Amino acid sequence: MPKIVGGSARGRIIKQPPGKVRPATARARKSMFDYLAEFIKGARVLDLYCGSGGLGLEALSRGAKGALFVDLSERSISTARDNARMLGFWDQSEFICKDVFRFLRQESRETTLDKFDMIFASPPYKISEPKQLLDQIFESGLLDENGSICLEYSKHTEHPDSKYFTLDRRKIYGETVVDIWDYVQDDNV
Repeated sequence: MPKIVGGSARGRIIKQPPGKVRPATARARKSMFDYLAEFIKGARVLDLYCGSGGLGLEALSRGAKGALFVDLSERSISTARDNARMLGFWDQSEFICKDVFRFLRQESRETTLDKFDMIFASPPYKISEPKQLLDQIFESGLLDENGSICLEYSKHTEHPDSKYFTLDRRKIYGETVVDIWDYVQDDNV
């Protein structure tokens, strides 16, 4: 069973939605959040393809201000809600059941959070389109200019490139690649 690996809810087990989900391994999550520690405290977090909500909940456990969880699956959203309630993060959490690309393309969103300091995206490997997802995140305008994207995808997927974001860090954990992307600091973008 997956656990929260750091912060106020450290060691607490979280439920998984029924069916096939691919939660981030504890080792990958710990490494990623240790690297991002200084950016998480007080951050507004968006957890795309949230599954159980593990990444957003980990951020809340480590001091994030609020999190929005988005997933197409009702079961995933229900599980993320249950986990947020169980861990005591209900008041800092919002949930939207919608296709991620439709959510990113819409002009008005049902959320109190308008910009995000950190966007986590962990799409299912079978539909993983990391470059397309990076481009759509840019087009959405949801990422704060000083924000970062943490993107997980299969090591068998072509590594994305982007004209909007620059790769800050890439780590491979077994079958999973974890990239951290920041805005390109260029006035011509």
